[in-house]
Amino acid sequence: MPRLRNKEEIPNSEGTPFEKRKLRGLLSRSRRTEATIWIGKEGVSERLLSQVENQLKTRELVKVKIHRSALEEVEPDVMASRVAAATNSTLVELLGHTFSLYKKREGLFERPKPKK
Repeated sequence: MPRLRNKEEIPNSEGTPFEKRKLRGLLSRSRRTEATIWIGKEGVSERLLSQVENQLKTRELVKVKIHRSALEEVEPDVMASRVAAATNSTLVELLGHTFSLYKKREGLFERPKPKK
């Protein structure tokens, strides 16, 4: 079995690459968190998108659950990709009727690296 290189990169929707290690960490965090946004029979609306954007600003990782009533018109993968494209975020995971989105927070304070 071939070994994966640590520096192998995966491009995301923001145009910046991030490593497989980061993706694995996001998947792990996604599976441990509960859904914070629910999509109902209204589907993907402007109000829903603004709520997703607000939560992405504060959390970086948001989990969204789709109710059955919203699935009458559109499949979950199509709905998840629409929300990801509208919020300029990355679709991390799609399991059944639940998906997770990631968007790097802007303007965070970065700690200086210690001098050796």
